[in-house]
Amino acid sequence: MSVFWFAFNGITPLILLVLLGFFLKQFKMIDQTMIDKTTSFLFKVAFPVALFNSINKIEISEYFNPGMFIFAIGTIVGIVAILMLILPRFVKGNKQRGAMVQGIYRGNYLLLGYPLAQNLFGETGVGPTAMLLPMVIFTYNVLAVFVLEYYRGEEARVKYLKVLAGLVKNPLIIGAIIGAIFSWSPWSLPLFLSRAIEDVGKIANPMALIMLGGQFSWSRLEGRISLLAWAISLREFVIPTLTTLAAVALGFRGPELGALFILFASPTAVTSFIMAKTMNSDSDLASQIVLGTTLISGLSLFLGIYILRALALI
Repeated sequence: MSVFWFAFNGITPLILLVLLGFFLKQFKMIDQTMIDKTTSFLFKVAFPVALFNSINKIEISEYFNPGMFIFAIGTIVGIVAILMLILPRFVKGNKQRGAMVQGIYRGNYLLLGYPLAQNLFGETGVGPTAMLLPMVIFTYNVLAVFVLEYYRGEEARVKYLKVLAGLVKNPLIIGAIIGAIFSWSPWSLPLFLSRAIEDVGKIANPMALIMLGGQFSWSRLEGRISLLAWAISLREFVIPTLTTLAAVALGFRGPELGALFILFASPTAVTSFIMAKTMNSDSDLASQIVLGTTLISGLSLFLGIYILRALALI
């Protein structure tokens, strides 16, 4: 039950922040103009700084496992490829296709994955999760730019120059790359600058969740309920089950298997809403997927970890 309560205590504050945003909007303390401007600030400043700060602090070299690394990154890319092949048969609008693909593959590994691994395995067993984190974050953001640019506009196609420009100019990718450079190098920031960066980074997730709540509207669920149900089912049950079975078959055990399960079972990252809104995707559907997977993940994470521990696999 300690796993359940850890998941509950980790996820409930996120829900409360979403509710805060919802009620602030209802009482007209925030409006759509503020949501739009704050979302732009989060995308261009707060989240890039948060990514830099998180990746910069992680010591990953001593835990590097090529097999685990290839499995994790290859599986993420494979999931995106399969989704982009299948979803257009069932989802009509390009904006919804982009939001669906991103909402299904992109987990909240940074916010929930690392703390959950610490809770399960302690400081000595958190290495595999730390090893995956920088490249997973980078891969998530590169794929998000590709997917959202691909589905931007009426015709779904690869716009090579736009995708390349989006990758080069994307603030989150820039933040992740600079963080990785500092993580691998002997450089360190002055204490005053490090503290300022840490304070700015702390703004990102809470403010994004409040804006997500302000964006939510029951009327906007119309026409999206079936898409939302499919996204939640795939993100929280189908993908974690299939990827964990594959990882077990390949011989991953202990903290490594735990890190892979958490990677593919964590709820959709709140940054998917921010990127959907700033890149002309269906931000309403994106916000609903974040909220829905976050609500369900307490159950799916608990069940998955309970089963893996009962089978002595982690």
